[in-house]
Amino acid sequence: MAAVFRAKHRNTTWTGPSLSTGTIFYVGTEAEVGHHADPLTRRLAVRIAEPETVVRDAVAGDVAVFYSEHFERFRNAIRSLQQRRVATLYAIDGILEWRNAWENRDDEPACPWTMRPVLCDKVACIGPSQARTLRQWGNTDKVEVVGIPRFDHLVRSSNPKSESEPAFRLLVMTAKWPGFTEHQRRLITQSLIDLKDWVSNHKTVCGRPIELIWRLTGGLDRVVGIENELRDTTGEDLASALRRADATITTPSTTQLESMLLGKPTAILDYTNSPLYVDAAWRVTAVSQLEATMEQLCEPPAERMHYQDCVLEDALQCEENATNRMTRLIESMREIAAVGAAQNRPLVFPQNLLLTPHGSETGNTGAELDAAEIFRERAECELDDLARLRVELADAKREVKLLRATVGQLNAELGQAHAIFDTIHQHPIAGPVVRTRERILAWAGKVKSTKGESN
Repeated sequence: MAAVFRAKHRNTTWTGPSLSTGTIFYVGTEAEVGHHADPLTRRLAVRIAEPETVVRDAVAGDVAVFYSEHFERFRNAIRSLQQRRVATLYAIDGILEWRNAWENRDDEPACPWTMRPVLCDKVACIGPSQARTLRQWGNTDKVEVVGIPRFDHLVRSSNPKSESEPAFRLLVMTAKWPGFTEHQRRLITQSLIDLKDWVSNHKTVCGRPIELIWRLTGGLDRVVGIENELRDTTGEDLASALRRADATITTPSTTQLESMLLGKPTAILDYTNSPLYVDAAWRVTAVSQLEATMEQLCEPPAERMHYQDCVLEDALQCEENATNRMTRLIESMREIAAVGAAQNRPLVFPQNLLLTPHGSETGNTGAELDAAEIFRERAECELDDLARLRVELADAKREVKLLRATVGQLNAELGQAHAIFDTIHQHPIAGPVVRTRERILAWAGKVKSTKGESN
């Protein structure tokens, strides 16, 4: 059967038999990507493998699905695979979060401009609003609206009040990474303590006793002093906790979408008062807002719930089964990659391999992000100056190679120094002298420290 792919200005046609037999890799460890890959493994033969293994084993015509572009082990793998005509897909599995994108530590090991732009050939977005943002970040040709496959089993529902359950059960959660700086962690901790104290002081809301279901990450349960119900961060026990709850309050997290999907009134707890890429009908940025928010979560106004539904529809593609859409996207990319491999040509992926779901039109994307202006460290390398970009990249690679060689040499010299030091320590004459000197220096240091404290 002939496969035809219509690009923007030309047609690429393969007249032979179907070539979509390439291997599909999901890149990462089983712990990292197993729960992401699971829905796909019921439709496709998927091999989970770490970046180094995929780079070693993948060949032209294969597809590599990435769950992250944040760290160098993934970014380097993407570049290596693309040079060999392996199709690459970034399958985003959650919301964009402002602090993660813009307010990390200076020594953060993750790339500070992840997704600006996306490295992979295509990026699978969870919904229309995320697609708009990524287009504004310079990824217009790469964006495909898919959804979240692991949410397919959830049935969108309302949240009827049970007359037989007088208690108001509130699920309190934090994101997998609750904070990215010490300042953020302090504010998050304080917000949770304030919530705990408010419930302890009031005990009821709207005449109903309050029960808190805690699912805190990052050791915050010990800091706040609560009994934690978190068992894992892959979502295995989350659905059960959500179904028990009447409402949810969480730091910005993909969990807010899962809560909304199940019809739970959902509030964002964020004392950092950061911008939100996914909004909510309720937001707590200070302790003074807790009382009104708790009352409305217990008896949610219809207009707030309508707004929550609107937010959900814009944030999450749920008109169509997300696993079906992801499967079609991967198969389309594999077919195009097979044509490229057979014809020994670079891979070209047209826009909109997937039809836009009904009700998910993205419309005008707005102003595009000026990445060079925001990321000053990248300003030397303007993205629209390809020749200069290539030179800068070559120079950077050469400098990294030299630095690695220098580090290797220094490590070797350090090893030699340790060996010499060990030899001296074992010498029958020099050894005792060196050890005596070390004891004298240690004693002198303690004396000096004691004198300093007494002064």
